[in-house]
Amino acid sequence: MQDQTYDTNIEATIISSIIYNPALLEQYNSKISKKLFYLPLHIKIIETILKLNQLEKIIDEEIIRNKIGREYENDLIYILTKNPINRLDDYIDILQDYSIKREMQTLAYDITKNLQSNITGIELQAKINNLTEKINSTSNIELLDIQNINEIEDKEVEFICKEWLPFPIRTVSLITAPGGTGKSMFVQQLAIRAIQEGIIKKAFLWLSEDPKEISKNRFKKIFDSVLKLTDESIKSKIDISDSPTIQFLYDDQRRVEISPLFSHFKVKLQDYDLIILDPLIAFYGTDENNNSSARRFMQLFTNWANKENKTIIFIHHSTKNTTQSRGASAFVDAVRTVYELDKIKNKDGEVQESNKRVVKLTKDNYGISNILGSFSVQRELFPIKIKYEEVSYKMDTATFGMHNDF
Repeated sequence: MQDQTYDTNIEATIISSIIYNPALLEQYNSKISKKLFYLPLHIKIIETILKLNQLEKIIDEEIIRNKIGREYENDLIYILTKNPINRLDDYIDILQDYSIKREMQTLAYDITKNLQSNITGIELQAKINNLTEKINSTSNIELLDIQNINEIEDKEVEFICKEWLPFPIRTVSLITAPGGTGKSMFVQQLAIRAIQEGIIKKAFLWLSEDPKEISKNRFKKIFDSVLKLTDESIKSKIDISDSPTIQFLYDDQRRVEISPLFSHFKVKLQDYDLIILDPLIAFYGTDENNNSSARRFMQLFTNWANKENKTIIFIHHSTKNTTQSRGASAFVDAVRTVYELDKIKNKDGEVQESNKRVVKLTKDNYGISNILGSFSVQRELFPIKIKYEEVSYKMDTATFGMHNDF
């Protein structure tokens, strides 16, 4: 299968976004160039937009139509049907990657062509060096963000659900538990509480192990019977999915690769500031015990959380007969907070029937234990079960066998 070297839909989306919101050019001016685009018409349009911007002219649909020619009117209309977005980073990253691939293809073609000519090996090597230097000088790859410490605004760690179970924002956290412990009920209550307190504006839960109808049933029990809420606006700010998961890290011919769909995934979820993914292993497609791969996988999400102000929580299965995280230790090493969920047990280790669960704080980089006052707390997850007692009445034959209360 040939590697993809362009995506005209992404190209059209970026153009549409800039036309609808020209202020994006100021934000992404250093990243947007015609070399990102593959389709000749897209190149022509983006050149027109960049020139208008350089001349400080209005960037308008009608002006662009006149500049590129009326024969392209239907094509421009199609581009403008693409939903504009406010964050172009991930789409630009995708196009930059494709652009480099196209340059590599050109380089490979030139090498093959020159091998068939009378050019000497030294001359060919010099030509290759010149081409690679040209590519390196024109490719804008951001390896790291460097700032002087005086320019950085200092901030205290912020938490969601501080009064219930604190989770730090702009980080990745982990919840581990054995099967059947109530993880789904736990994270749905977490999402409801986070929306209720107002810090989180919109939450997304990918609960891939349960049909959405079951998740909705649990949500209703938490909302009505556990938290006893009446504010219906909370529900409009929580979205769920039970779609098949995407493996963002996977094995490809004995190499571990990052899925190109990860950038698309981030764009899809750009409106959510709380993201809960259940279970972690469903998004991770390689050796669960490989620390190097696990570290690489988690880095995708920690970078995303920090860069785009996301609070990301993974649900992870525990090892057999424990509540501890399964697989590579790097899963735990990469996060700032780990909670372990377990059923309540007596001193003999026997499970006690309860609507509550024990929540243990087993990794704490931000002083959550000081807020909780403990490393182990109990929290209500399920509605209290109503016990019905059977009542029998004695028959009174004087009143035709009916009890006096009727």
